Amino acid sequence: MSLPKTLSMSPAAALFCLTAALLAGTTSAQNITSVRVATGLVKPCTLTAPEGDAHRLFVLEQLSGRIRIVKDGVLLSGSFLNLGAKIKSSPQYDQGLLGLAFHPDYATNRHFYVSYTDLGGNSVVERYTAQSGNPDLADPASAQLILGPIVQPQADHNGGCLRFGLDGMLYIALGDGGSTSPTTGLNSQDGSTLLGKMLRLDVSLPAPHIPASNPFVGDPNVLDEIWSFGLRHPWQFSFDRETGDMYIGDVGDNTREEIDIDPAPSAGGLNFGWRCMEGTNCTGLSSCTCNDPNLTLPATDYTHSFGCSVTGGFVYRGCEIPALRGQYVYGDYCTARVWTFTYDRVGGTIGPVIERTAALVPTNGVGTIGSISAFGEDGLGELYICDYSGGEIFKIINLDALVDCNGNQIADSCDIARGGSLDLNGNGVPDECDCPAPVVYCTPKVNSLGCTPTISAVGTPSASATGGFTVRASNVRNQKPGLLLYGSTGRASAPFQGGTLCINAPVRRAIGANSNGTALPANDCTGLYRLDLNAFSHGLLGGNPGAALLTVGATIETQWWGRDPGFPAPNNVTLSAGLEYQVCP
Repeated sequence: MSLPKTLSMSPAAALFCLTAALLAGTTSAQNITSVRVATGLVKPCTLTAPEGDAHRLFVLEQLSGRIRIVKDGVLLSGSFLNLGAKIKSSPQYDQGLLGLAFHPDYATNRHFYVSYTDLGGNSVVERYTAQSGNPDLADPASAQLILGPIVQPQADHNGGCLRFGLDGMLYIALGDGGSTSPTTGLNSQDGSTLLGKMLRLDVSLPAPHIPASNPFVGDPNVLDEIWSFGLRHPWQFSFDRETGDMYIGDVGDNTREEIDIDPAPSAGGLNFGWRCMEGTNCTGLSSCTCNDPNLTLPATDYTHSFGCSVTGGFVYRGCEIPALRGQYVYGDYCTARVWTFTYDRVGGTIGPVIERTAALVPTNGVGTIGSISAFGEDGLGELYICDYSGGEIFKIINLDALVDCNGNQIADSCDIARGGSLDLNGNGVPDECDCPAPVVYCTPKVNSLGCTPTISAVGTPSASATGGFTVRASNVRNQKPGLLLYGSTGRASAPFQGGTLCINAPVRRAIGANSNGTALPANDCTGLYRLDLNAFSHGLLGGNPGAALLTVGATIETQWWGRDPGFPAPNNVTLSAGLEYQVCP
């Protein structure tokens, strides 16, 4: 994150600059905003959580060396772990407690990893273990050295962000070692140093934890830990938790800020260009070949007219904001501007860059997003913003109306994503809310003219809609009264007035209506009975509808009953088959 100007920012390419400028005035139409969820932190610089943890956010305080917990919206007074006695920090530079990553098997092994600047100014990565008896406390005596100490020539561009990839490997971002030397950036292209690189370790292996699949294993000119080259100050990077793509926010020098992408599945070995390239610009520095085809240019960059220090973010994979899914969210430390874009994995291009700054102004005027030091994901994939200067945490939330078909106050998308509801047909609607097609069952009573009454339905039965579900009985005698019988206790097949009653007791009656059809004295089967059961259920048509008709999930059995004077009394009626349906939201 370097502070300005230690924290340089990269450029948005000319296309991005134009796009951002065009879209800057449209941010008020976005469907997201933010809400403050915590305050009282000191220089927060990283936010994360164990996979699946629905209650806790773990926040690093860079200068104090503390890992704090926000639990169910409350900042706990103590520390999960306090490394203050082990770190060197400076408010002007990039030293301190810099990275935190939970092991993919944290739920069983309780291991997590931190990176920090030690008292000698070196970069260190260690493993710690949470206490078995208190998950809100780590064991400070459990430290195990994973990497380092790595000598840092200067106090800035230390890097230190840690993430586990979908491959289970631990990735570590290191900056190029500082910005004030005349030879700044040389480390980034030098394979004999870990500075200016992305590293990859397999922490399940014994030290030095180097996986055989790293791209430069066996190359005498490149250290085995190295995954990729050419980074200046990769303050924040992340993985798309669905695709495994790596996104790197690499802080620029004097002109441009950049976002780099290493798409999955990746064999590593990319060179992102620094110090030969700053974003899409050729630096003209010595020992460089600009626009070398072996260099990987950024997915997007922006000039310092938009900001001065990029803060890499995350691809949104949460469930509370369906419209944001798949979009990469990132920002700028200096200007607190926020943008999103989507990455086309097939074409290797990005979609329009959309500015979200105005949309994310905190709701109700509570808090101010100032210096964006980090974005973070909770254990369920929802996104947060760390305000470095104000010590505040903000959650990105949905402004669209809650889609909650089963009425449990949880978005349907989250019911499905979190396993609370099934969606076997993949239509995005919890299966318990899908309306199965009405089913015709049982045996009709053929009328005195030899016609078989048919029963059917059009529309969707709904507990909330006041219309739109019509039950029809057709092929019935013309100009005769009839009505709909219904019940909610299951199907039946019992003798009834010379035919079959298809509804279990108790049986209720809906309103009656004439079948109409051909005018008398004709006798034929042109009659048609119709009843909008949604309207009837809400009491709009009179009668006395039962409560079951408005109970979501209830199963209702119906059957048409009509007069037929062609039969002798007392069985001078005709009956349709039964029709069964489920009440939907």
